[in-house]
Order: sequence, then structure tokens, then C-alpha cells
Amino acid sequence: MLFEIKELEACVWISAFDIKPDGVEDVLRLMQEKFPDISVQLVDLDKVAGSRYLLLATFNALKSFRSKQPIARSLSMEILLYVAANRQIGEALKNVGVTAETRRVAAIVVSKSREQVLNPAGALREILKKEESDQLVDEWDKERIEHVRSALGIGDKEIRATLRKNEDPAKAVERLAIERSAMLTIKK
Repeated sequence: MLFEIKELEACVWISAFDIKPDGVEDVLRLMQEKFPDISVQLVDLDKVAGSRYLLLATFNALKSFRSKQPIARSLSMEILLYVAANRQIGEALKNVGVTAETRRVAAIVVSKSREQVLNPAGALREILKKEESDQLVDEWDKERIEHVRSALGIGDKEIRATLRKNEDPAKAVERLAIERSAMLTIKK
């Protein structure tokens, strides 16, 4: 999925890969070497609350990174922190980072133009040797809901208080996840 954020002069590509990648650090390093003007982040898809959440977390990370007081030294790391809704890099990696248990990854690529985003997306396909699937980003099951809740510390009381009548629990989890990520800006 390709998004343009005009007010921040940025393009964002978000998709998912049904793959357990080996050497995520190497993949990210290779992408940075090939495309120094872009930012790439890979996270555990089953621990993030869908495309809307990833887009809003990336938007907030962009705003924060361009402010006078960013949390991290690179936009890629700022994105990770906002996706994890946590200021601590170690905790963010533990909560949403790609680990040995990861089955699928979400990819986020950010640059100034559409072309600068699409070329790295193609390179990522080649490196991972797998086609992306936009649909995976927003596919929810009970296990994913529990993983997202666990990663972001969303409790039963919060779910009950947020859940609207006849609403899919995934929507309530998404709203609470977005709120947590947005709170990172306030905590700065």
C-alpha cells in the first residue's frame, strides 16, 4: 500500500511478507547501503495493529524526527519506537521486533517521492525472495489480537471499556494501539 503524506512531503509504503526472515539486521543494513535516502523498518506483523496503525505510527515518527527533539538518531529507529509505542529501543525490539518466533513481517519504507519508495520495495522483494501481500497487514485472528494486546500492554478492562456494541474486538485493539503510539508524542 502506498500512502502520500503531503504535509510532511513523504511517501510511505507498507506491506507484509509471509516469511520468517533470517538476519533482519543484514537486510536493513543492505537496504540502507543500496538506498541511503530512504528509511526502512521491519517489524513482527502479528504484533502490530494493521495498516492504519502503521501509517499513523509512521506519521507521528516523521513529525517527531523532524522536530527539535526526536527520540532516536535515525528515522527507521523512530518508526520502530512509535510502532512499539515505547521510548526504549530494547523494549521496542522485544515488543514488536523480528525474532526467532516471528512468522510474518510488516515492512515500512519511507522516502520523499513515490519512485524513491517503490524501488526499495522491489529490492526488498528480491532480498527476501518473496512477494509482498498488502492483505496480510489487515488480516486479524484471535491469536494476532492477543499478540498485539500483549506487545502493547492492553488489558481486559481497557478492551471492555473501549469495545462498542457488536464491534469486532480487532477494531477496539486498533484504537487502543493508535492511542498508545500517539501518547509517545505527548510523553516527549
